[in-house]
Amino acid sequence: MTLSRPIIHPKPEISVVIPTIPENSHETVVECLRSQTFDTFEVIVVDDATLDICEARNAGIRAADGETVALTDDDCRPPRDWLSRIAAAFEADPDLVCLEGAVDGGRTYDGERRYVGCNLAFDRETALSVGGFRSTFAGWRDDTEFGWRMERDADGRCAYRDEVRMHHPDQPRATLDEALEARLKREYPDRYEAVLVPDSLPGRVNDWLWRKGFWDLVDTVRYDLVNAIRSSR
Repeated sequence: MTLSRPIIHPKPEISVVIPTIPENSHETVVECLRSQTFDTFEVIVVDDATLDICEARNAGIRAADGETVALTDDDCRPPRDWLSRIAAAFEADPDLVCLEGAVDGGRTYDGERRYVGCNLAFDRETALSVGGFRSTFAGWRDDTEFGWRMERDADGRCAYRDEVRMHHPDQPRATLDEALEARLKREYPDRYEAVLVPDSLPGRVNDWLWRKGFWDLVDTVRYDLVNAIRSSR
């Protein structure tokens, strides 16, 4: 396993874990982290193509020295106050064990209990106590499943904070896995119904279009158009 610490601290409060593979660059996200307004943190990069994303995250969590672990991805650009906002949220709420934040850019998220893994922070010991990330869901809904298990099994509170923001410039690499989607529904029927099943006709139509790939196509066209406009300037 290839694991490195490009940013170190003798007593980190937060450990940032970045799962990646050698063919993907993680240099820019690490440079963004060097500019954080918060300074008592370390960065752990798990750069190993033999591990799935859940195994890589779990390896980083086990290696972490901070009480709080913050996850992001190799294609993200954390704002300068990202870690300061995370630290403030945990300090303000002693019962907080899992924190999700907003995402903008090629992917958008504003807090619907889906626990997007590119902007997720949690208490390290609590995450280990519930088993970390499950490779069963690697590549699709692994972060959602982890968040729902933290809700169900952890002794503490899970919350969303809009001010904890992450910029995700590119479109997500994951695509719908119908088998894993069905498994998530079987294992968490109540949460699946409450969080992922729309409760209105427009919402159900929108969900059907997403499952058929329509919105992925729209996002691809939108993303390519924006890049073309930027390139022409």
